[in-house]
Amino acid sequence: MSGLFLKFLRVAALSALFFAPRVRSSPVLPEPGCGCCSACALRKGDSCGIYTAPCGSGLRCLPRPGEPRPLHALTRGQALCTELSEHEQSQTQLSPDPAESENGATAGTEAASPLLLPGHVKPFDPRVAAGAQESMKSKVNTIRRKHIEQGPCHVELQRALEKIAKSQQKLEDQLTRFYLPNCDKHGLYKAKQCESSLDGQRGKCWCVSSWNGKKLLGSSELPADAECPQELNH
Repeated sequence: MSGLFLKFLRVAALSALFFAPRVRSSPVLPEPGCGCCSACALRKGDSCGIYTAPCGSGLRCLPRPGEPRPLHALTRGQALCTELSEHEQSQTQLSPDPAESENGATAGTEAASPLLLPGHVKPFDPRVAAGAQESMKSKVNTIRRKHIEQGPCHVELQRALEKIAKSQQKLEDQLTRFYLPNCDKHGLYKAKQCESSLDGQRGKCWCVSSWNGKKLLGSSELPADAECPQELNH
């Protein structure tokens, strides 16, 4: 009787292990810094920064909405792992083939053109010309809208963060001075840009164009307490 009871306990234990729900683990990614270890990727809403573990797939480390000091938050690990917007995901996932685009445009133009007999010159069709012009306007407006939504400063900021994270995996010493673009809420550049410093020393400052972030002439040695002209601010 005791042997039958022990067999029953073993079967029950194996069934519990087999049907137990599996715990979903986070992906393991290289840890910033020396790069000798691995760390679990941070999830959506977790605090992150330059020296923290990286955010998981589909997430980016960005300052909190309305953060008055975004650079300070990134260097102190007070930013948030934020989910990518739909237009950013579509840009990273979709890359149309130029050959296919040309073939598609040619096929569309030929389909809309009137039927021609051999030896005849192709006549001008105003409907095709008007359609091509509207299509070009639509493409230009789409590119311009995406550029404004994403913001040139936000794009450069994300690239700078990725570059710093990669360099930290190769260097033994942590960075003490680096540049992170200073962006406004619209994703454009603030007129005054400065180096970020972790050694207590003030970095260099300069004035830039709010649209493209290019340094303005005569502002390469701007004092840290000086301000750029008000008309340069967006």
